[in-house]
Amino acid sequence: MRSLLLLLPLLAACGSSSPLALNEFVASNVTGLTDVAGGTSDWIELFNTSSADVSLDGWFVSDDAANPQRHALDGLTVPADGFLILYASGDPTIDVDHLIFKLSAVGEQVVLSDADGVVDSVTYGAQTADIAMARIPDGTGDWTEAAPSPGEPNN
Repeated sequence: MRSLLLLLPLLAACGSSSPLALNEFVASNVTGLTDVAGGTSDWIELFNTSSADVSLDGWFVSDDAANPQRHALDGLTVPADGFLILYASGDPTIDVDHLIFKLSAVGEQVVLSDADGVVDSVTYGAQTADIAMARIPDGTGDWTEAAPSPGEPNN
């Protein structure tokens, strides 16, 4: 596997009162999940811990804690007890679920925020191609290396 440099909550602690959490990501997607354009963009998975759909109007995702509102998620919804995949393609013209930034395989941050501030975040080190960093159990557990499971529970 790879050398994991750092994997810590950045600003907000897990256990926030928000029903949404960062759940899984792949920062070096080479041969895995493909998007609607057939590309293998890096991706971030959100998990909704509640029994009601959550609109992402007024929510943001970023790869920079100093700019937590880098990409607005307006128009998207995370289904009740479900998952939403966001593609870190750097090209939001592909589809509404594509972000304006890419993830760095050498390490950086992923930040989820709403209008009140940072809800969840993770700082990660160097990543191995096609290996996910995932929370086990979903939404609340510690971050660990895992086989990618986009849109499905983490194992």
